[in-house]
Amino acid sequence: AAAPGMRPSEGPPTLQGTGIYARFASVASVSGGSWFCASLIYSEGFVQLVEDMAASPADAERLFQSRWTTPWLATTDVDSPCVKLFAWLAKQSGAAWLSQDILSIGYLWKTGKTWTNFTLNMFQSTAGIDMSTVLGSPPRPWAKGKAWLIGHVLTTPSLQDKHHVELCEQAMPQRSITQYVSGSPGLSVFTPAIYSFVLGSDDAQAPVPYVAACALPPASLWHYEGTVQSVSRWCCGGAEERYASKAPTNCFSNVERGARDLPVVSCAAASSAAAGVQTILNARHALSVDTAGGDFAVWQGSGPAGESFERAANQVRRANAPGGVDQAALDGLAGGAVRAAIDGGNADPIGIASAVRAGAREVVAYLNTNASDTPTDLSVLFTGGSAPFAPKAHPIFSDTADDMMTKYAKFPKIKKCPGASFLKAISVGTLVVTTVDNDLWGIPGHIVVTLHLIGVASSVTMGGTEDLHDYGTLVREVAQAFAAPNNADLVRGTVMPWFLGDPTPASEAPTDAPGSHSASEAETERASDA
Repeated sequence: AAAPGMRPSEGPPTLQGTGIYARFASVASVSGGSWFCASLIYSEGFVQLVEDMAASPADAERLFQSRWTTPWLATTDVDSPCVKLFAWLAKQSGAAWLSQDILSIGYLWKTGKTWTNFTLNMFQSTAGIDMSTVLGSPPRPWAKGKAWLIGHVLTTPSLQDKHHVELCEQAMPQRSITQYVSGSPGLSVFTPAIYSFVLGSDDAQAPVPYVAACALPPASLWHYEGTVQSVSRWCCGGAEERYASKAPTNCFSNVERGARDLPVVSCAAASSAAAGVQTILNARHALSVDTAGGDFAVWQGSGPAGESFERAANQVRRANAPGGVDQAALDGLAGGAVRAAIDGGNADPIGIASAVRAGAREVVAYLNTNASDTPTDLSVLFTGGSAPFAPKAHPIFSDTADDMMTKYAKFPKIKKCPGASFLKAISVGTLVVTTVDNDLWGIPGHIVVTLHLIGVASSVTMGGTEDLHDYGTLVREVAQAFAAPNNADLVRGTVMPWFLGDPTPASEAPTDAPGSHSASEAETERASDA
């Protein structure tokens, strides 16, 4: 919306025409940000929606509702009359969010109670992306040549953590399969991992190692333990059967060498599987979900990259079937190196750490903060920082969280437009920070990184109790604020140079201007959009 004022061009603004991302070598995403990035990279319709909203910020809400919110909600038309009745009653009581949640749960219950299926439904209805879309599929022109870094975490508890991964938890008879890691430094229950691919490349190889070598060294092992108790054990001293198997943890060559074939839906589902941590690390929650046939983690394993998700999920599904826990099942899980991938926000809620690990030294990061405009998510990357979802943070910057918070509070603000309902503030500014040695991420210390931050504070949450229509309203309020004439000096003088560099029109730019670099040359810029 703001780019045409910097580089006027004929016709409405486009991602490709404005060159807004031309000087970036990579795009790093995490959690719901991976949904957005996938749609912006592979969906012509979604790119057109974004461009149309930029061309007419006042119409952004209407456009978003009609071309994103409504199509997604329409998928619940297959719900049963009973589900629709309860949803209608909730809506009549004024709880639109509850009505939408009932419809969504009803859809999942009918079509497949897994997080991957939920993600697939969202992509199919809003972006035309299905399971045939892989990282190597043709990207939209603006993204070609850039590395996409999709942040997520592997659940890697050690015995010292007093946690284990629940692959199977069933009753009647009581049976379970759990997993933990041995022989590793035990740095964290959550080990950061990155699916990566150079978009539009003919090379199948990932440009960034999947996991830092020092986080899960070659000597570490996945341990799988199974238990089956007979129904009579509790009252008559019946038998208990135990099984065990193990496999090396450093079995990630398939997702590195075959990155081109990884399904976009599966990668984005893993990156955004926020409910996974509540189910696979808690036996009681796992029992409830497994009994219902659900799964809120994303499972992956060895074998051909394109099949690694579905094959692992099928192994876990078979283990949860009656009679599914035996030595053959444990050996199969170990042979396939089956492990759980969940929301990357458990280690890096923004994508900055993924970008820095990949070599970025200048990062533009989008933040969504609460109504008080406090960058809690950002604080976990700084020394002394923490958040409710990451109480044991592993900072990548030596700068303190308190110092970062103080500087962030002094950032200039883009003024919101009169009548804004959900938008509370937009803070923009730059921090120059220094890395600290971090074995979990494989990031060395004493590296200077420039962070350009755009923090949108709003009363809209990430979901659960949110009316989906609120997002369209927020989109309009943000777009209007950036395009407002009274914000032009701050937007054009501070924000847009982060994207466009020298504001000289592309036709007049010298051949060595950042915007004219090829993809390989842009890599030397070390710039990343998180």
